[in-house]
Amino acid sequence: VWEQRYDQINDWEAALTASGTTMVKVFLHVSKQEQKARLLARLDDPSKYWKINPADLDERELWPAYGEAFEAMLKRCSTDLNPWYVVPADKKWYRDWALTHLLVEQLERLDPQWPLRPELDLADLRRRLQAS
Repeated sequence: VWEQRYDQINDWEAALTASGTTMVKVFLHVSKQEQKARLLARLDDPSKYWKINPADLDERELWPAYGEAFEAMLKRCSTDLNPWYVVPADKKWYRDWALTHLLVEQLERLDPQWPLRPELDLADLRRRLQAS
């Protein structure tokens, strides 16, 4: 089932790219140790209680299975056209720096330009605006 899904995902992404969409696929990798520290911080800080979800503790038991699933997804859905970027996210400052670097790199590659200025009678527009 998953092999077919991976092919469908890759086909869909290729179609989007062919139509002019630029994708930046980022997998933010948080280690099991860091996730544990963050969950403990939520339990220790009343201002973070709203973030507590008991299901997070149950899901931690499935960490090895999630790792295998993520690894397969990254291998099968990282293409030359639309690669995955794996960003270590234990340190938020580094995560933010890496994301910024990736986005700036993509924007520079796109070389966005200001739209062409339409033919406008700026003096008339200014006169109309001042009269209103």
